[in-house]
Formats: sequence, C-alpha cells, structure tokens
Amino acid sequence: MKVLMVTERYLPIWGGAENQLRQLIPHLIDRGCEVEIVTRRFHENMAVKENLGGVTVHRIGTPGTSHLAQLKFIVCLFVFLLKAAGKTDIYHSHGAVKMGAICWLVALLRRKKNVAKIASAGRIPKLSKTLAGRLMLAMFKRSAAVISMTKEIDEELHAIGTPQTVMHPITNGVDCHRFSPASVKQRQEWRIKNGLSPNGWIFLFSSRLVFGKGLDILMNGWEEIVIKYPNSQLLVIGSGTDQADSVEEEMHKKVLDENLINVLFMGETERPEDYLSIADCFIFPSRKEGFPNALMEAMASQLPCVASKIGGVEALVDDGETGLLFESENSKELSRQCLRLLDNSDKKSIIGENARQKMLSTYSFETIAKRYVELYTEVVGNNGV
Repeated sequence: MKVLMVTERYLPIWGGAENQLRQLIPHLIDRGCEVEIVTRRFHENMAVKENLGGVTVHRIGTPGTSHLAQLKFIVCLFVFLLKAAGKTDIYHSHGAVKMGAICWLVALLRRKKNVAKIASAGRIPKLSKTLAGRLMLAMFKRSAAVISMTKEIDEELHAIGTPQTVMHPITNGVDCHRFSPASVKQRQEWRIKNGLSPNGWIFLFSSRLVFGKGLDILMNGWEEIVIKYPNSQLLVIGSGTDQADSVEEEMHKKVLDENLINVLFMGETERPEDYLSIADCFIFPSRKEGFPNALMEAMASQLPCVASKIGGVEALVDDGETGLLFESENSKELSRQCLRLLDNSDKKSIIGENARQKMLSTYSFETIAKRYVELYTEVVGNNGV
C-alpha cells in the first residue's frame, strides 16, 4: 500500500500532530505500507526534499507565513498531488479541512482514494459560516474515509451531512515502550544531572506554546501550588516558534512581571520521555483538543495527570480513576486538583498506574497502525497491498 501523508506542518516544526505522525509511520511501514510525506516549506533553510527516519519528506511552496505564501502552498500542493498519483494508492491528510478537501479533489481527478483526519472539534462550525468554507466542507465530507476521534467531531460531521459509512473512529496512538515510568534511582540521578531538585515535586507542561494550549491558565494557578509546596518546580516543554498565536514571549514576561518562582522554560525537545519519566504530575490545561498526544504520553509514563474537562480529554481520562479533571479556564480548580494529588500519595500512585494500564490496553501504536492498514485495504481494495 502506497500512502502519501499530507500535512501543513512537519518536522523540524514540533507539535502534537507532527509528533503523532512521526511515531505512527514506522508502525505502518512494519505492516507493509510505503509512506512518503508532503508538507509546507516555511523557511528557506528547510530542505525541499530529505530523508527523515527512513521516510522521504517533500516540502513545497514559498517560504514564509504571509497570505500569498499560503495561497502558493495550496496551488503547489494541488500540482504535487496530481503528479504523485502514479505512485500513490491513498492520500491521507492530517488536521486541516482544506488539506482533506484538496486531497479529495485530486483523488477524484486521478481515480484514487483519500483518507481525511480531522484534528479537533470547532473547525467545522467556523468554516460553515463562509462560502469558501462551505465549499471545502462539501468536498471534505465526500472523502473515502473520515477519521473522527471524539463525539464532538462526530456531531459536527453529522451536522454537515457526512455519511455515517465514511466515518471511522480511529484515535491517536502512543508508544508505551518509549513512554514508561523510570525507577526511583533513575529519577533522582536524571534530576541531579540536569540541575533539578532530587526530592521536590516536579510538575510538567508539554505542548506548543500557543493560546489554545492554556499555559496562562496554569500560570495563574501556579502560585497557590508553590506556596504550599515551595520546593515544587514547573517545567515548561515546547515553544511557540512559527505559530501565529504564540504566547511564548508573553509567558516569559508574565513569569518576570508576577515574580512567579520555580518556573523553568526548557524549550523544545526530541526526548519528552526523559522529562515525563522523572516528573510527579502532568498538567494539561488546554482549551480545545482532538485526541491529545501529550496527555497520552504522560499517562503511558504512569504520571497522574490534571487536565481540563474538554473534548478528547474526557474520552481519555476517567475522572478520579485515570486522572483528575477541572473545568476549563478555572485556574483555582486546577490548583486544587494538583494539591489533592500531592496531599494523597496513595491516590497519586493509583491514578498513575491506572492511566498506564489504559494506554497499554487500548491506545498502543501497534493497535492503531493495524486499524489504519485495515482501513486502507478496505478503501482501496486488495490490489494496492
């Protein structure tokens, strides 16, 4: 099966969707798929074509983030997909509805098939308000298969008349081998080596530093946590580089202006598992999500998680069993749930263990890749295998 992955952003730009795709691909290859990626070339220093982890990545369009650069990317993508038809069985788009709409149109013209994955709820209602958006949705919903990860996305797809027969509930996956708990000795050694407190509580936030991920909500509640547990440290993993709604500079300023103590900005990392394995609590204050990779990785690492009660989070977290939830935007409730964990070490351990078992039993990449290959085969037929 020859699969062309279509995504607007890919490495070296890091984010949940990019990381999910990077980890999924080797499992698809293990199951006999031939995979290539086409994405946008945001910077001149990005190679037009390169091999990343054994996979060919094509970058197209004019470098930059202007509206003109966006338009050129769309035109270049359309042409690229047309030319790639000879070595493609499935166009698999990720995230944006417009990617799925373009893939459907090319698939129609070249008698191929497309699979469209929508990243999170909330995009379809916005697109429905404009003529261009409704046109994109009219094409998108005709995809051979649409991946829907949450009930919210299901409802939005039904609202625009997407046939139930093309909707498939395949979630994101997690590498439970890579993301696993460390021993007490390993935790202490790694903390000391990296200049962190060997015994104090370590809280972790790991995501793109953009408004929707809710870092400001966490910052507003951090003082209450650190007052009760002054040896606590908050590690912030990620950056807002190349993101239109970046809050990275704003958050650095907030820490300085409000004299928030023990907040460490660690930047981007290719090894989030190192931080997850040594932390005590993972905080996920996002405002809107599909099926959050960062949260799944934390749960697989046996970390007790405190997360906002939204979309895909509620599908992952059983409140009080595999994590603790708080009402979105409520910084005080976030703080109370964090303190609730720290005040009850037994509860903290049980929640962490339950979270890992849930990831192992349902969300491993082996399971998710198997479902994708079955879907590809169903959509294309056995000739492409």
